[in-house]
Amino acid sequence: MEIREAIAERRSTRAFTEREVTREELYEILRAGIMAPSACNMQSWHFYVVAGEERGKLRGVCADWVAEAPLTIIVCTDRSAIEARFGERAKKFAVQDTALAMENMLLAATGLGLGGCVIGAYDQDACAVSFGIPEHHHVVALLPIGEPREKIPPRERKPLEDVVTFVGGQKNF
Repeated sequence: MEIREAIAERRSTRAFTEREVTREELYEILRAGIMAPSACNMQSWHFYVVAGEERGKLRGVCADWVAEAPLTIIVCTDRSAIEARFGERAKKFAVQDTALAMENMLLAATGLGLGGCVIGAYDQDACAVSFGIPEHHHVVALLPIGEPREKIPPRERKPLEDVVTFVGGQKNF
C-alpha cells in the first residue's frame, strides 16, 4: 500500500475480529514506530505489548472494549536521557516523539489490513501497576491493534482554508 493510500485509509478502529496479530505483523508495526523521527535521535520511547490473557488487566485501566483487541501497545516515554540534556523541555519533546511513533505504527497497521486507535483516556497509575511499568517510563497512550470488524467510512475533515494560515512567502499558495 502506498503511503498516501495508508494515510487516506487509516481509521480509528474500536471493534476487532478475533484474528490474532501475527508476530511478523507486530514486529513490522513496532519497527515502524522506532523508525519515527525523534528529538536529537534520542528515541525516548518504550513500548509494552499486552496480549493473551494479560489483556484482561486492561479492564479498569481504560474502556473495556480495549481488552477485546488482539493486542494493545502501551506507549511510554523513557525521558531519562533526554531530560539530562534538555531539562524540563524534554517532557514536551518526549511526548512529541511518541506521537510520531504512534502515527507510524498506525500507518503500518493500516498497510497490513489492521487497525488501531490512540487511547488517551486511561488510569495512568492503574496501568503502571497492572503491567509493572517502572517509574521512569511515563505512559502516554494505549494503542489497541487488530483486524477491524468492519470497514469504517471516512469522516469529514475541515477544509484547508479553515485550518491553515499562510504567513509570508509566495502569494501563489
